[in-house]
Amino acid sequence: MSAAPGSTGAGDRLADRYGTPVSPRRRRTRLAVGAVAALLALGWVVWAGLGQAGADVRSSDVGFRVVSDQQVDVTYDVGKDPGRTAVCTLQALDRGKGTVGLAEVETGPTRERVTRTTATIRTSALAVTGIVRECVLRP
Repeated sequence: MSAAPGSTGAGDRLADRYGTPVSPRRRRTRLAVGAVAALLALGWVVWAGLGQAGADVRSSDVGFRVVSDQQVDVTYDVGKDPGRTAVCTLQALDRGKGTVGLAEVETGPTRERVTRTTATIRTSALAVTGIVRECVLRP
């Protein structure tokens, strides 16, 4: 099939429709950039995973009891090396999720790896919940 006078050839029509082909150099550059990005992402996943796996202390909320407008009791578990001391920050929240009380509580050293603790948080207003915000090991 021959091209009509004034029309473009098949290669030009394909380039018009699909764009010009990517040069081998540009294709290699894109592949190298993609491989570096994938390696960086994989490295971050490994780093973050190992960092979390090596956490020295873990906490888990068990429950809470609102005692009055000025007090909430929080029960929680702390997992750590029995010979170490953990400092946990407890938080009392109101209906709007605002902080109405904070307490720092030490746990340890203990005989068990996991210790259940109940602590009191003094509040400035009625709390609707009490939680463990974080636990860290004392140096």
